[in-house]
Amino acid sequence: MKTTFRILLLLLVLLGTAFLIFRTPDTDRTEMIAKYGNEASEFLDDGHGARIHYRDEGNKNGPALLLVHGSNSSLHTWGPLVALLGDKYRLISLDLYGHGLTGPNPEGRYDADSNIAAAVRVLDAIDVDKAYWVGNSMGGWLTWRAGLSVPERVSGLVLIDASGAQVEQKAKPYLGARLAQSWIGQLLLPEITPRFLVKSSLQESVARPDLVTEELVDRYWELLRYPGNRQASLERANTPREPEKWREVGKLSMPVLLLWGEQDKIIPFSHARAFQDAIPGSQLTSYANAGHLPMEETPAQVARDIASWIEKVTAEGSGSNPG
Repeated sequence: MKTTFRILLLLLVLLGTAFLIFRTPDTDRTEMIAKYGNEASEFLDDGHGARIHYRDEGNKNGPALLLVHGSNSSLHTWGPLVALLGDKYRLISLDLYGHGLTGPNPEGRYDADSNIAAAVRVLDAIDVDKAYWVGNSMGGWLTWRAGLSVPERVSGLVLIDASGAQVEQKAKPYLGARLAQSWIGQLLLPEITPRFLVKSSLQESVARPDLVTEELVDRYWELLRYPGNRQASLERANTPREPEKWREVGKLSMPVLLLWGEQDKIIPFSHARAFQDAIPGSQLTSYANAGHLPMEETPAQVARDIASWIEKVTAEGSGSNPG
């Protein structure tokens, strides 16, 4: 009995020591806003205790694009597209709940409806009735879900390596997401988030690991540790994704463009084909030199394809939702 007690005591001491050594504290809210905000950054009260960080950039007289980032990312992922498309389009981006400078949802809600409502609130705040919703990964899932739930606010959908397709070849989350779904991750990740874990996850997400710069890793790592974001990421991982909604994707009535990296290891190219087959009239363009983040890996190609597609939609007179 004494031996067992001593072993347990030793394990507790070792765990406590490891926690003290490897613990990565939250970043400072004020410092993060100063570092990762800019002159376009605005903060909108969502009516429930959160302040949604968003940016309204580009040509205010051009067609509006609402840019929706993926899981554990932020609106910064759209920086290259904003630079390339800003002369022609109005580019609206936001940090979803539990991401970037928005921070956690005070009510702990990370479902599709709550995030879509936040995006619509941003559109309302800047008096934009309709926009082309452009979403990557989880943001792509929110984008096609918005096409089903608020079609009156959607001119068209651009799904970039979007999640949510129910196909035989399943998506494979990157390392950090896999850990977040495990019991050990649920226990440790709110307090211990090593930088190498973020770097490894980013390198899994792109076709060329050399694109993952130290500055990029720092941004992801620091914003993940923005107060409340780590716990939010765990709660989001356990939020039901309502896979049954996939049966409704064929009801989308607005123009749909699918953009996909052929080297995507997270959401394989077979998912792109599934979307194309399920959505009548959708257009698919793929990139041989990109993985899960084409808008960061090959932004010039993505910007060109979005612009030409919108021009085509406008010329055909089908930019508005007929429903």
